[in-house]
Amino acid sequence: MPLPPTVLLAPDKFKGCLSAIEVCTELRIGLLQGSSCVDVVLRPMGDGGEGTLDAALAAGFETVTVAAAGPLGQPRSARIGIRGSTALIELAEICGLTQLPDRGLRPMEATTYGVGLAIRAAIDRGFRDLVVGVGGSASTDGGMGAAIALGARILDHEGQAVRPCGDELNDVAAVDLDPMSAVLDGISLTVATDVSSPLTGEFGAAHVFAAQKGATAEQTRELETGLRNWARRLQDETGLAVSALSGVGAAGGFAAPFLAIGSARIASGAQLIMDLTGVRPAITAADVVITGEGSWDAQTAAGKVAQAVLEAARGRGKPVIAIAGRFTADADLTGVLTRYSLTDVAGPGRDPIRNARTLLREIGTQIVRQLS
Repeated sequence: MPLPPTVLLAPDKFKGCLSAIEVCTELRIGLLQGSSCVDVVLRPMGDGGEGTLDAALAAGFETVTVAAAGPLGQPRSARIGIRGSTALIELAEICGLTQLPDRGLRPMEATTYGVGLAIRAAIDRGFRDLVVGVGGSASTDGGMGAAIALGARILDHEGQAVRPCGDELNDVAAVDLDPMSAVLDGISLTVATDVSSPLTGEFGAAHVFAAQKGATAEQTRELETGLRNWARRLQDETGLAVSALSGVGAAGGFAAPFLAIGSARIASGAQLIMDLTGVRPAITAADVVITGEGSWDAQTAAGKVAQAVLEAARGRGKPVIAIAGRFTADADLTGVLTRYSLTDVAGPGRDPIRNARTLLREIGTQIVRQLS
């Protein structure tokens, strides 16, 4: 291995513990404590959820502030990332679970209206290539809130405008998406997600995810009924059946109206963020690649960030070191040179979550010794 070696840090967040940037920072400190003769390159990653915008900013995107609205419709400002003709919008930062007042879950009232406002603000600023990362949402409104913010006219059986939230989905009787289509004319919009769920059904937005957003069993059934009605109304308006499309169930069905009018595509969040952050050229230039996530388990191989980085590195013949809070017995570690878990390094005497920063520094130092 050349001296000094170039070590690329490209982890996802350790959910509930540290952001991807924080993971990178602590590992870098540990690596440099172990040896000053190492070139460390930071590429914190994301999959469309929390931390995606920060990952883009770390890779050279700039930030601007736009007017938006929180998950309950409260006016607020929000950051979006910009570079060239591209604007990156992170749903979680605008109207995600972490933005709920006092973190109080409101599954029937939460809305994506604020994301629609941010999309409109980006378009008004001249950006034509829009990416919306949709992990971490607080709502199950089928994207109706965002559609209304972009001009869609959605009425109930009495001809009154519905409120932009999941509680109103079953009241929708008429939909006019032409004003929304006009706003999005000439715009490329990509929805970034690591979810492949359909809009409705046993594996759809309500049945799989609504409970995580605070919905009771009865509310989940109401949301499912509402989403089915919403899908029928969208099909009546556009002729496209969106219910069974892969990924449309992400973020409570956010992409549904955009897909219905042909104004969006759904893409793997991990792969898309890899493109936006330029991590592939960084992998090519590196001697060693370090990636990881909070829990490396069977789901990691199903399109998660760590797996995407691992495959890109393996395809370029680069050794990969995996780091996680824990590795489960069913984790697929094919192609991993060495693994480190916070749980193992902590041992019986330390809490791996509370001591995560210290443990990552220790792991960084151990890695340098391994490489020398």
